[in-house]
Amino acid sequence: MDIIRFVFKHKWPIIFVTIFAAIASVIVSYMITPKFKSSVILFPKTQVSASQALNTSELINTDNHIMNFGDEEATEQLIQTLYSEEIRFKIIEKFNLLHHYKIDEKGGYPMTKLHEIFSKNIRFRRTEYMAIQIEVMDTDAQMAANIANEIAVLLDSTLNEMQRNVAIEIFKMVDNQHKNLQEEIKQIEESLMNTNKSEPLYISLTEQLINENKRLSEMKSKLVEAEVNASQNLPRKFIVANAYAAEKKAYPVRWLICSVSTMSAFIFAVLLMLFLEKYKDLFKFN
Repeated sequence: MDIIRFVFKHKWPIIFVTIFAAIASVIVSYMITPKFKSSVILFPKTQVSASQALNTSELINTDNHIMNFGDEEATEQLIQTLYSEEIRFKIIEKFNLLHHYKIDEKGGYPMTKLHEIFSKNIRFRRTEYMAIQIEVMDTDAQMAANIANEIAVLLDSTLNEMQRNVAIEIFKMVDNQHKNLQEEIKQIEESLMNTNKSEPLYISLTEQLINENKRLSEMKSKLVEAEVNASQNLPRKFIVANAYAAEKKAYPVRWLICSVSTMSAFIFAVLLMLFLEKYKDLFKFN
């Protein structure tokens, strides 16, 4: 009751401040450039190599197969990949975001400003159902949808490229070992041709040749596996929903801005009147 009496006592200043803030918030909310939101929803696939996927006899029932949905770890790996500089710079280049965001290239720190706007407008998060949401905000509804869909496409190529670089190095190592083994077998065969069959060395070389041929067969399998992994281009995600151009703006929410501003102004006005009244009492006391 004391609060109500106090508000009624100072109703006109409070009403004036509140109405002024409401009008100002309406004007400001209409001055803000609207933004549209588009999003892609996807699930990660189990991250396995191409050779492992080909060697699996069962298609889906195994615990670790390319056709299975990924676990929490796979989700986190995809989110970290989405934040990679490679994807960011490809998006910046393809959509010419420096020009689109109206950043002066000759001004101070243009790339820093670009990355700040990029981080505000483009976000990635894990949903409660372990899916990944790529969310893009932009003043152009179609641009927002295009960027979101392109990021989803780049996710596959980026992951494959990262793993391909390692797979190529492994392939080179295995190929080198395979060639060395072939050379050793060739030398053994030449030695056998120059050795009498009745000599004990002939039997030893024959056994050695058999063992080396077994190693060569195993090495050949590893070489084929490494070659498959070095040239793999597997999809790494299941797309649940592609992005589309939004019909309604997502930002700003004018009613929310006006409501919060008006309520904040009302509370501020009440506190201000309380402070002034208290100040007057202290002044009179002195």
